[in-house]
Amino acid sequence: MKAYNDEWIYNRELVRQAERWHKRGLLTDAQIGTVQQNYPLGFRQTNGILEVGLFLFTTLAILGTFLLTTTLVSGLLDERTSFGTVSVVFSLGLGVLGQQLINRRLLYRNGVDNAIAVLAAGFLVLGLLMFLPENLRLSTYCLAALPILLLGLWYYGDTILAFLSLATFYTFVFNGMLAFSWGKDALPFVMMAVSGGLYGLSRSRWLVGGPGDTLTKAQTYYADPINLMESLSLVVLIASGNYFVVRELNGLLLESTPDRPRFAEAPEIGLPALFWLLTFLIPGACFGYGLRTRNRILLSMGALGLVAAVATLHEYAAIVSLNTALTLGGLALIGIAVGCIRYLQSRPADQTRGRFSDTPDDDSPAGILGHADTIAAIQAATQAQPAQRESLRFGEGNFGGGGSEGRY
Repeated sequence: MKAYNDEWIYNRELVRQAERWHKRGLLTDAQIGTVQQNYPLGFRQTNGILEVGLFLFTTLAILGTFLLTTTLVSGLLDERTSFGTVSVVFSLGLGVLGQQLINRRLLYRNGVDNAIAVLAAGFLVLGLLMFLPENLRLSTYCLAALPILLLGLWYYGDTILAFLSLATFYTFVFNGMLAFSWGKDALPFVMMAVSGGLYGLSRSRWLVGGPGDTLTKAQTYYADPINLMESLSLVVLIASGNYFVVRELNGLLLESTPDRPRFAEAPEIGLPALFWLLTFLIPGACFGYGLRTRNRILLSMGALGLVAAVATLHEYAAIVSLNTALTLGGLALIGIAVGCIRYLQSRPADQTRGRFSDTPDDDSPAGILGHADTIAAIQAATQAQPAQRESLRFGEGNFGGGGSEGRY
């Protein structure tokens, strides 16, 4: 049992696919009406600006009430106990209130429910940490908070909770490695391995279930958190192998002593040649594989990683002035863009793996999406219109964008 009706979320994606077909003139008004009737949407729809405003207003209102309540009960118990008790009570209350609003007002990420979901999980984590002993390692606190955040993520499928869960997990790994004498030296490799594992998990069917490449309710329910997980794991993977990041972070982690003051400039790290290679190799591999597999997240993160790699090279081996470097870099980017465009245009039309467009799916020929349930609903409408059958041809298509896709 999740917070939202996953059937409605699933229906919304199917209706969007049919509406794209209808906009392209591939479906008649009767057919799109049949799809909308067979796959109803019960959620209340609002615009993005209103959602942001409602989120901020709800957050301020709840935080103000929480601080006022904490101030009133602070004299009854000691500070940590009162703070923790109020946090847990507020979390439980917000959980009940949020579920009532979702069920009665039919909310789905309308701002109010997002704020309640994030604050309910945050207050529960805060309350738990208040009851734990003081002076524990940061990794211990993160390990205690992670199950609560993951439970909230499973229940709500919220993007902010996904970000907090990933940040907590990475903090746990980072701080936990520093507890070992060898942890600092192995930290970049561990972070790369963890990020690679998270990226593989975000791309696996195990995370969303379903046979083959079939679109599932779990895939539509957790589409945004999965995309965020894919993007952040690539960012950390590229940063963990970047020479500048590793060297500067290593300099910050060096403890200053009376006989060894803190360096004005970060000292050289071990295996510098390897990290220089990884600085260009990892983002280059992401860019190339993203170009070949039509993955926009890989393509974007790889391009940004290559820009960071060139900036790193200029930071430590400035061969030319900054103005000249920017000019040469711009010319190189233009050349790469032209080469990529020609590569994509040179692929035959039937080799869809090499052809994709940055235009919206409504206008891109490669963006016409298909699904068995959508086709079944359309065929039900065409039974009364035999002449329309010959004008409809359904082929392969892709669901989603930026990594969270399925093929039909």
